[in-house]
Amino acid sequence: MNPTVVTPGAVAKRGADIAAGFVSSFTLGSGQFCTKPGVLFLPVGHGLTDVLVARTLAVELGPLLGRRIQDGFIGTAEALARTAGVRRLTPVPSTVMPSIVESSGYVVSPLLLGVSVADLVAGASTLLEECFGPAALVVEYGSIDELGTALDVLPGSLTASLHAEVETEADLARALLYRLSSRAGRVVWNGWPTGVAVTWAQHHGGPWPATTATLHTSVGVTSIRRFQRPVAWQNLPDDLLPEELRDANPLGLTRRVNGLIHSGHVPPPVGY
Repeated sequence: MNPTVVTPGAVAKRGADIAAGFVSSFTLGSGQFCTKPGVLFLPVGHGLTDVLVARTLAVELGPLLGRRIQDGFIGTAEALARTAGVRRLTPVPSTVMPSIVESSGYVVSPLLLGVSVADLVAGASTLLEECFGPAALVVEYGSIDELGTALDVLPGSLTASLHAEVETEADLARALLYRLSSRAGRVVWNGWPTGVAVTWAQHHGGPWPATTATLHTSVGVTSIRRFQRPVAWQNLPDDLLPEELRDANPLGLTRRVNGLIHSGHVPPPVGY
């Protein structure tokens, strides 16, 4: 599901920009990216519904990859919309639109749904089923404890994104980051998961059901990777990183930084 969590501080400071970014991300490639953010957690009273809906309706979608994907999207989207407590945020003249390209191909309408935390938890078996295509679920939480309840029912995913303000919400951000890292293989700070950097620290995995492929040798130096679950901490301020990953290397670990090995308490050169 690739969840995105937005804190009250982030909503207050740049809510409209976050809403626009979310829509751009979940509709990119007509929602067919495996890193598509499918669930958006917002505090009650966020006031972003109109922006989200307007941005979603303004998107010009290209065709889906084929008939099976179109049929799967329609079936899953309808099941989501029929679940108790779910509200349709985007209008529903029909699920399928005429194609943008000469009336050929398999194009669908983008779908944005809303639900409370209580209804999400009650209908988790349906609501947390992946909807491959341009659909997303907005979950409104009334408190940080309620947000935690919602995060506890999420399945494993490739990514999880957090939008927060480190200047005013550092403790909250730190708690949420570590909570999300137990659910995802890549944790994104104030950004979107549909951009994947090709770097030494990047990877494409996560806890089940995101992936079950280890793709590592069972012998040799790298065999330990078969028993590890990597977490990529993307775009985080240095003081929010685990101590093992901070620039100053306070634990004195031998580490690989951008492919180069650095040992002990010696920090990597400036620019690395």
